[in-house]
Amino acid sequence: MKNCNERGSSMMEFAIVMAFLVPFFAGLFSLSIALSKGIQVSNVCRDAVVLLVRSNTDPDSGLDLSQTQNQRIIVRAANGLGMASDSSYDPSSTGTGVVILSKVILVGPTECSQGTTGKNPPWSSSNCPNYNQYVFGYRVVIGNGTRWSSSLGAPPSSIVRSDGTITAANIATNTSNRVSNMGSGGYMTLSPSTFALVSEMFADVSYLNLFSIWHTPVIYSRSFS
Repeated sequence: MKNCNERGSSMMEFAIVMAFLVPFFAGLFSLSIALSKGIQVSNVCRDAVVLLVRSNTDPDSGLDLSQTQNQRIIVRAANGLGMASDSSYDPSSTGTGVVILSKVILVGPTECSQGTTGKNPPWSSSNCPNYNQYVFGYRVVIGNGTRWSSSLGAPPSSIVRSDGTITAANIATNTSNRVSNMGSGGYMTLSPSTFALVSEMFADVSYLNLFSIWHTPVIYSRSFS
């Protein structure tokens, strides 16, 4: 039969062990949920670039991703990531997630011919300022676009039209419209007059941080097509 001192020692040992186990299991739970959210972010990002491909390659689809009713497709897929402003799945500009859609073009002879006036080949930076440079041809932001920035940079807001497109003149001649992290040493290398479609997603899942034990990072995903 244990005496009072032994029972007191057992309680003390239990308290010391639990002081380590509770944070450990709380952190493990948070990490497992964060991993599942990471999978969701990756899936949403992939779905977004598939929709972007459809909208760019099938003009008869009516899939204009600058329109709220079409953006709801992406926001619904991101359910639980804080992108919705209400139950109708309208994107929230102050939420905890964003999807950034871009079209990246390596300017070549086609873009120079279409975007310059009174200029003729052979093309170079003197008669086509963005010749052989990566530039934006499209940009749409769905969600909280003020909190996060694309790893590709951003076109000047003044040149992005209401449907997300950028004019041929700005593609060929506006040097402020250039893209970062493409080409040699970047994410992807293109051939002249070809393009890539890119979706990026940021999601803040800090609400998973139980008892403020650890800080869950912002989840980021990127998809190219």
